[in-house]
Amino acid sequence: MINGESSGRFDLCTGSVTWGVKHIIIGILLVTLSLFSAAAVALVASELFLEQKDAVKTWVSVHVMGIAIVAIVWCLGLRHTRLPFAEFRLSQVKGPRIRTVLLMFAVLATSLVITSIYSAIVEWLAIDKLSPVIDYSDMLFDGVGVLLTFQAVALITPFYEELFFRWFVFRGLIPKVGPYGSMVFSAAIFSGFHISSLGVLIPIFITGLLLAWLYWRTGSLWASIGVHVGQNTLALLTTALM
Repeated sequence: MINGESSGRFDLCTGSVTWGVKHIIIGILLVTLSLFSAAAVALVASELFLEQKDAVKTWVSVHVMGIAIVAIVWCLGLRHTRLPFAEFRLSQVKGPRIRTVLLMFAVLATSLVITSIYSAIVEWLAIDKLSPVIDYSDMLFDGVGVLLTFQAVALITPFYEELFFRWFVFRGLIPKVGPYGSMVFSAAIFSGFHISSLGVLIPIFITGLLLAWLYWRTGSLWASIGVHVGQNTLALLTTALM
């Protein structure tokens, strides 16, 4: 146990954490390089489908990044654990516990409320550069093909981002800086990788804090993945219905 945490919480600090700051830095560098590689592959692929260029680019880059991140996390962390797939605690999940489900909804709602408050403040101050609104319309496939966009952005992306930022980065930093320090550092790194616009940095940082806390509180990566899926799904639905 750490700082009096109850034994009911998953002990993320000891046991199977076989990686450290050095591995995390290497992982961040490799993921950064993978971003450029994925962008290059996606750009080439999109030239074959000019009518849906942006949608194809998004779909391809998401899948290339997914493969790259799974490989990176496997090489730097998962393969060194005794029971790799047990790390996700899937074998212990026979059905979502009501408390975990309630926490998931609470985290999702809190993230949405904070983002809404932040948006309202930015709009009131008339600081357009800090607006967290992102237009996803260009990345949506036409017609039934929109399901491919949801599969990539609402399912694949949450899985590999939670695998890297929460399971690998957050968990790997805990032995050095403790759970709360690790929440801050991992959320900052998570936010930094979403620097498509200045406006999203603060909301995504707060979301990163909440997702790390949820993982720490429940001990299950599936809880943070579920919330992340919910957030991305709502964002895409809002865009699709506008």
